Amino acid sequence: MWCAFDIVYTHCDSRWYADTCRLSSLLHSRWYLPIFDVMKRVLFHILFWVGYYCLTVYFEWQWLDAFGCNWPAGVKLLRASITGVLYTLPYMALSYYLLHVGVVNIIQRSRHRWQGIAMVVGSYFAAIFTVIVFARLVALPYVYDNLVVPQGHFIQPAKFFTLMLEAAFPAGVLLSIQFVEVQMKAKEREQTIMKEKLGTELQMLKSQLNPHFLFNTLNNIYGLARKKSDMAPEAVLKLSEMLSFMLYEANSGTISIRKEIQFLEDYISLQRLRYPDSFSIVFNKMVDDEEQQIAPLLLLPLLENAFKHGAGDSHADSYIHIDLKLQQAQLMFTITNSFERNGQDMRTDTIGLHNIKRQLQLLYRMQQLVLMDNDNVFTAQLSINLDSYEKI
Repeated sequence: MWCAFDIVYTHCDSRWYADTCRLSSLLHSRWYLPIFDVMKRVLFHILFWVGYYCLTVYFEWQWLDAFGCNWPAGVKLLRASITGVLYTLPYMALSYYLLHVGVVNIIQRSRHRWQGIAMVVGSYFAAIFTVIVFARLVALPYVYDNLVVPQGHFIQPAKFFTLMLEAAFPAGVLLSIQFVEVQMKAKEREQTIMKEKLGTELQMLKSQLNPHFLFNTLNNIYGLARKKSDMAPEAVLKLSEMLSFMLYEANSGTISIRKEIQFLEDYISLQRLRYPDSFSIVFNKMVDDEEQQIAPLLLLPLLENAFKHGAGDSHADSYIHIDLKLQQAQLMFTITNSFERNGQDMRTDTIGLHNIKRQLQLLYRMQQLVLMDNDNVFTAQLSINLDSYEKI
């Protein structure tokens, strides 16, 4: 008996656990959000028409007082409420027709646009005519017991223009709100598309950078391997660590400045392998917060450019001086390198420099990159407010 009870209890417990997991999964999927949006929209429309109806009843009450009606307050309120229903229903029908049919036909059916406009105008005047019929044939003789006997023509011009304004008010309010909602959704959709486009562009910029660095480093290791240098295994290990960084760390939005500096130092140590001891590389760092966040691989193109187009041209008396200063989220990164002019200026339109300019535009609101070429010395000076980072 106890064995059977344990089996039943275990079965029920497992079913309860499965149902709980299923419910949790449904809640995390947020399937209920569209339902909430519909409920909010329905609630708004209910409140809008309740308010409009109450306003109509109030005006009818005032109209009865103006004609000296001596009915009890309860009778007066009841009859004004009935008349309010008669006057509100045609305007409600007109509003929803314009909201879901009339205006949509005008916008979507370009070939039959005039037909759609004619239907909108016709429905507008039909609603006004319906209110006049309710007022002359129902409200005044039956609801108000001929308190006021209509005089003159069935359709009076002055009253007709007043009803035109009354009919336009609720329809205009609802159409305006729908127009604002459509514009807001279109703007959100445009921002989403733009964000996705910029994110794709940023990934493309990074993908252009990574193979360029990889091929240069593999060439260096290939040279060491041919010389059977003892530094080749260390270089392979360092390259492996850098590739791990580029595959995993660089895919995140930001990393600490400490990791970015470590990556630059590893890159410099690999590049040292291909240059003689006379080649001077100085890296000065002054950082007040090593955990300050920065976009990964942002500084590497400037360093690559210095090696490729500066030091790479001549090994004799060449140098690269790097200064990195970070103080209160203000980053100043300066690279100065020598180069041989050979009748030409230092190139400032390389892929690496173009990439970093575009990345700066995409990622930081407050940044400036200044490139200077003077007397066989090229200087790249980058200043960034790291707190102005904009996530894509």
